[in-house]
Amino acid sequence: MRAAFLAAALAIAAPAVAKPVAAANTKAFPFPTEVHTLPHGLRIVFVPYDSPGLVAYYTLMRVGSRNEPEQGRSGYAHFFEHMMFRGTPTHSGEDWSQTMTRLGLNTNASTWNDQTIYFLYGPAKALPTVIDYEADRFQHLDYSEDQFKTEAGAILGEYAKSASNPGLILEEKIADTAFTKHTYRHTTIGYLDDVKAMPSGFAYSREFFRRYYTPDNATLIVAGDFDKKATLAHITRAYSGWKGKLDAAKITAEPPQTAPRTAHVDWKSPTLPRLFLGWHTPAAGDLEATAVQSVLNDYLFGPTSALHADLVLGRQLVDSLDGTWERSRDPSLFGVEAHIKKAADIDTVNKAVLDDIAKLAAGHVDTARFDAVRSNLKYGAILRLDTAARVAITLALSASPTNDLDALNKLYARIDRLKPAELSAFAKKWLTEANRTTVTLTTGGEK
Repeated sequence: MRAAFLAAALAIAAPAVAKPVAAANTKAFPFPTEVHTLPHGLRIVFVPYDSPGLVAYYTLMRVGSRNEPEQGRSGYAHFFEHMMFRGTPTHSGEDWSQTMTRLGLNTNASTWNDQTIYFLYGPAKALPTVIDYEADRFQHLDYSEDQFKTEAGAILGEYAKSASNPGLILEEKIADTAFTKHTYRHTTIGYLDDVKAMPSGFAYSREFFRRYYTPDNATLIVAGDFDKKATLAHITRAYSGWKGKLDAAKITAEPPQTAPRTAHVDWKSPTLPRLFLGWHTPAAGDLEATAVQSVLNDYLFGPTSALHADLVLGRQLVDSLDGTWERSRDPSLFGVEAHIKKAADIDTVNKAVLDDIAKLAAGHVDTARFDAVRSNLKYGAILRLDTAARVAITLALSASPTNDLDALNKLYARIDRLKPAELSAFAKKWLTEANRTTVTLTTGGEK
């Protein structure tokens, strides 16, 4: 789910405290990578990193809720995040869990729109066992229909728990309002009706695994303290029998939005009112647009922004103001979510955001803050690469949208060349009324 994924992604998503500016020619991902591709398509990435006795072993599968176009079948990418811990004929789920715990490894997984990532991090001496166990579960995952139904029930419980928080329901409303055709229309956990029906989807689950859990759709990232030659030989032996070839379903492109859209969530329990504003914007493959959005997200909505100074610190109408944009495989939403102290102030906050964007579109850019935001983004990205695990997750997340392992360096090289006028041009083109989706949430119809 989103919360779990964003927590895992903290290594590159969290704001950093301003520090001395990194040199323009400093790479945002400064570590050398060694890439090997096995005959069946499995990509192996080695990142030597000074972490004596520690190693990170991450598996990136380029499958997420985006890959669920079939009617009634949302939630299966997230389902497999759970089922991958169920075991194989050789190693049961309990065996896998106990072995990883005994070896002192931190383990987890996360699913989001475009990818699922499996993490292991711990003693380097455990690496041979990790390779054997991971190769086994990715090739020979096995579960009965009864186990499938049990896990489907657990996912329904997870949905119910998450739905007690207004965040999930607001997220559902945003996605369903902003998108009409693309699979970004549903959240990663899936539609409630689909989750309820999941126990009947055993055969489909097998088909989903066959189509997407293939070697040519996977990237292994090994970062930290390890012997490259021995590790490559071991991985080659362990994964050489992995069968299958990616058989991805066709994803329908989202048509252009031509008129503003609005929606409202009436929440039953007391909570802070919420306002979301979002605009359809280009995907990560558009490097120029991605560079602009990377800077604009903080420039407009970050802790040093004019809006934050006005709405949070000045007039104190807003409890929190958060940009929601993330790099994505397909065009998604550039947006902001405000938690507002009083429902009566929703319109005031909405107007303040739109006025600030209108000034930007008209050419008003604070060049000093533009430079500060741009520099802080890059230095912060480098600063957070302080463990082998963060190196691995950074590489996995940055590569996922385009499958380019050098995506982060290309992005920050483009950010280095960014001009203030490009922010204005972007706002004028994309942050328009016709392209805008507005969603509010209040308690009991309060307004």
